[in-house]
Amino acid sequence: MEKGQKLYQYVYNEIKDYIIKNNLQPGDVLPSEMEMMRMFGVSRNVLREATKALEIMGVVSSRNGVGKIINQFDSGFISSCMFLNLLGSETAIVVQSMQVRQVLEIGFARASFDSLSPEGLEKLKDLTERMRTAEPFKDFYSLDEEFHHVLLSGIGNSVLSAFVDSTWACNKFIKDKFIDEDLDVRYLKHARIVEALERKDFEAYIKALEFHFTEKYMWLKEPVS
Repeated sequence: MEKGQKLYQYVYNEIKDYIIKNNLQPGDVLPSEMEMMRMFGVSRNVLREATKALEIMGVVSSRNGVGKIINQFDSGFISSCMFLNLLGSETAIVVQSMQVRQVLEIGFARASFDSLSPEGLEKLKDLTERMRTAEPFKDFYSLDEEFHHVLLSGIGNSVLSAFVDSTWACNKFIKDKFIDEDLDVRYLKHARIVEALERKDFEAYIKALEFHFTEKYMWLKEPVS
């Protein structure tokens, strides 16, 4: 056990290691309380603190008459935790969330380019056309969010989805405090992405993504006196 670490934290980590080493899958059951107390040499109270922490983190859940069940991975939990920890400066949230999206979407560019289905491309084209006449925030914001969900959907990486979802959650929370950039510019950013995908030109796709994140989407409104 590490110096300064509480006993329940040690047991928490030991249970996680047990799950990994034994390749436990969603629906599998942890050993009983008595078994784990013997395994880790701790009291019932310490063990329950550790398993409660695992429940809060969404790793396990309790089922009467069965015990502690391994849960399905919930990517939404990552998004929620990130959102709660980012509450604070509105300007910082927007700037930093866009920086994260830029790194993720460009970093996964090859995967998104290769995994996009013909149906996905048609959906992106439809969303882009609808952006021409969209109203700021009311319509465009939703179309923009859906566009990027479709763009990344073929990758099948739930952790990536959780991180991207967290950036949208932050922006949604404070969007009314910001002014949208010129909609013609925003339309052009998405149209260039679609054009590159239609041509199956990966280099153009990278450039389109870089252009997409070149200018800030929003800036803070002047405070009302």
